[in-house]
Amino acid sequence: MSEIKAIGLESHVSRHLEWRSVEIVVLILVVVVVLLLTRGGRYLGRLIVNGIVGLVLLFLTNLVLAEDIPINLLTVLICAIGGVLGWLIILVLHLLGVAFSIPA
Repeated sequence: MSEIKAIGLESHVSRHLEWRSVEIVVLILVVVVVLLLTRGGRYLGRLIVNGIVGLVLLFLTNLVLAEDIPINLLTVLICAIGGVLGWLIILVLHLLGVAFSIPA
């Protein structure tokens, strides 16, 4: 019976740690957005456009050029934050077979 309680406690602790890490990431993102809005307002528009262009390029590349680039949270975040440069990094690493490839 104590093994069952230990397993239940372990899963509860791991779920708690997962949510804690999500909370930390959201807090960091909120701080970055607030700093961008207050100090770098003139650059915010460029960053948003660059991120949107990067995401569009990722989807178009997946449709036309390389169909097997996985579209997941990691690739979307890289393109949203890095924009065109993030898309280019994903494409080059994928074409070289270093990363972002689906195992056969």
